[in-house]
Amino acid sequence: MNKIILYGLGKRGKGIYEYLKCIGCEDIIYGFCDRRAKEIEEIWMGKKVYLPKEIEEDVKYCITLIDNDKRKEIQNIIGKENCIEFGELADLLNIDRVKFNRDFCAFYHIDNMNSYFEQAENEQEIGMFWNFDTKFYDMFQKLDLSKVIELACGHGRHVTHYLDRASEITLVDILQENIDFCRERLGENKKIKFYKNNGYDLEELNSDEYSALFTYDAMVHFEMMDIYQYLKDIYRVLKKGGRALFHHSNNTDDYKGSFFSSVHGRSFMNKEIFAYLAYRVGFIVLEQSVIDWAGVKGLDCLTLLEK
Repeated sequence: MNKIILYGLGKRGKGIYEYLKCIGCEDIIYGFCDRRAKEIEEIWMGKKVYLPKEIEEDVKYCITLIDNDKRKEIQNIIGKENCIEFGELADLLNIDRVKFNRDFCAFYHIDNMNSYFEQAENEQEIGMFWNFDTKFYDMFQKLDLSKVIELACGHGRHVTHYLDRASEITLVDILQENIDFCRERLGENKKIKFYKNNGYDLEELNSDEYSALFTYDAMVHFEMMDIYQYLKDIYRVLKKGGRALFHHSNNTDDYKGSFFSSVHGRSFMNKEIFAYLAYRVGFIVLEQSVIDWAGVKGLDCLTLLEK
C-alpha cells in the first residue's frame, strides 16, 4: 500500500490530521510535506515534515491547499498520478464519502467556532442579513413566523432579530456545543425549543406543523445528498402553505469540491440544481436570487420555497 502524505501543513492540513486523529484513523498518514518544512518544524504530531525533494517514490499525496492554481502547480510538480483527493481518504478508511465530509465540516467548526462566531457577530457581518435594504431581509419578511425552525443555528446570532415576531422557535444544530451555547445565551425563554439533530433530517419534529424554516450561512457547506434529505424532511414538517428560505451554495466549479477543498468551503450546488431538488420533493419555487459573498461574485444563492 502506498504511504499517504498530507501536502501542505497549514491550517487545513493540520485540521485534516487532527480530524483523522479524533476518529482514530491517524495511522493512515505517513507524514507531511511542505515547501516551508524547515521554517515550520521537522517533526509535527510525532511524524516527519518533509521537503518535496525528500519524499520517497512509493507515496500518494493528499493536497491540502485550497487555491486551485497552487493545487495545479503542485500536481504538475509531483505528478497528478501521485495525488489523491480528500474524499479518497474516506475510501481507504471504508467510510462513506458524504459522511466523511459532513463529519469533517462539523469537527472543523468545533475547532474554529469561537473565532468564527466572533467575526460573524460583528456589525458588518450581521448587516449582510438584517439591514433593511438586503435581499436576505426582503425574503425573510415573506415568512410566517408563528412556528418557525432555524436550521443550523450556530450560536444563535440571528434569533434576536426575529424573536419578537415569532410565537414559537425551534433552534436546530448538529453540534451539541452550539445547542448548549444557545441555551446559555437565550436563557429560559419559553417560546424557544432546542434540537440537536443528525445533520441531514428533522426526524424528531412532527409532520405538517411548522409555518416556516430558514437557514443562513450554513447550508452553503452541506453535501448535496444531505440537502436533498433535508428538503424531503422539511417538506414533511411544514404545514400546507408553509415556506422555507435557504442560503445555499451557487458553486459548480469542481464536482469534487467539498468543505475542505472549495472556495469558502462551498459545496457542489447551484441555483438550478437546488430548484430541481426542491421541485422533485414537491415544493413550489417562489423566488431565487444569486448573491456575491466575501468578494466572490455569484458564489451563493437565496431560494424561497412554499409547500
